[in-house]
Amino acid sequence: MKKFLAIMLIVIFSIFAMAATKISVLVSPDNADALQWLAQEFMKKNPDIKVEIVPLSWEVLYPKLLQDLRSKAGTFEAFTYDVMTTGAVSFGLVDLGEFMKEHPELLPEGYDLNDFIPAVLEEAGKWGGKLIGLPFYNNTMLFYYRKDLFEDPKIKKAFKEKYGKELTLPTTWEEVVDIAEFFTKKYNPKSPTEYGIALMFPRTHTLFYMYLLFFGEYRNAPLGILRHGKADLEYGEYFTEDHKPAFNSEEGLKALEMMKKLMAYSPDPLGSDYGETIEYFNQGLVAMVPQWTGPYLMFKTTLGADKVGIIPMPGRSVSGQWALGINKFIPEEKKIAAFKFITFATTKWADKNKFLKFAVAPARMSTLKDPEVRAADPRVPALEVTYVTQTHRPRIPEEPKLEDITVEYFSKILSGELPLSINTLNELANKWKEILGK
Repeated sequence: MKKFLAIMLIVIFSIFAMAATKISVLVSPDNADALQWLAQEFMKKNPDIKVEIVPLSWEVLYPKLLQDLRSKAGTFEAFTYDVMTTGAVSFGLVDLGEFMKEHPELLPEGYDLNDFIPAVLEEAGKWGGKLIGLPFYNNTMLFYYRKDLFEDPKIKKAFKEKYGKELTLPTTWEEVVDIAEFFTKKYNPKSPTEYGIALMFPRTHTLFYMYLLFFGEYRNAPLGILRHGKADLEYGEYFTEDHKPAFNSEEGLKALEMMKKLMAYSPDPLGSDYGETIEYFNQGLVAMVPQWTGPYLMFKTTLGADKVGIIPMPGRSVSGQWALGINKFIPEEKKIAAFKFITFATTKWADKNKFLKFAVAPARMSTLKDPEVRAADPRVPALEVTYVTQTHRPRIPEEPKLEDITVEYFSKILSGELPLSINTLNELANKWKEILGK
């Protein structure tokens, strides 16, 4: 009898498992741990839906998304997409605004679109006036520094003796230069760190967004606005207000000159990327590092919270939001299952807990205002400032081609293979115009 019951349970479980709707969600590794946890929590409440989280590196994820969407194969149901790829993937995403009108009963109780940080919802979630994604990871770059070193009385005294001014937290890149030099042993044998700052200027998409940390300060200064006008979210700060290249200018030159100047105080800036600069700071090799929001937990664990300081980026930061969207080319029942999951993963509850547990930056205003969050995470004050001042990369469909040619030019300029001149930048701008058909 027991054997018979066991067999029956296996059969019933197998039938149930076969009946469950399965969805695959392709995600960036930065989002993966949080989404794995959220998927488990979701499946507890929705046992009829099986969610598979598939982490893929950015270099693999983006081409895979484009290939599948263009072929209309529908091999996955949902995915995270980087804000700069919004225009390129928009054609293959479900119009969530219309979907919500058709299925209002599927929205979680208390789900509030107006609670999303307005600029984040606009930049990460919308294209062509349509809601195509739900903001999940409101990533931005912050400036991390060794708090214990900046507050050390002996170090502060030595800095003032050398430069005739106080060692203060930098608000511009010009201020960073002296601090970076001071914390570099080559220029100050008594420095407690080998280098002043960790920079990542490799010949990858990283260089494309790192440039905006410097260009953004000059592009958005009063004179920069006078020359180029205000940037819009689709084209970003790389462009003028009337959608022409803005970097072939005095502001563009100043940005590259500052990057080149700071390279002397960084370990292998042209050969270092995301992972390397995290390790440089973790190992105590550098005193400062511009980095994304995610590494904070690692810094806190390795160095101790008392040694890790966080401030807004000197000048301007750069946005790096990720949103969750649904593949347009899948059956209706799969769309419903995917919709249930992505709305669950972007509720107020999820937004708060993924930030507290996994350091995945919040996309909702309620999370930033939450007393528990504010008490638990020192990034919040810096995030509040950064979210309203950050620069933006292009979101237009041509972005990948623009990025490829730009990092080639910038890399050669920084390495000395091409002259750092307005002529070089004009040459690059002309290539942009060819790609854009202008």
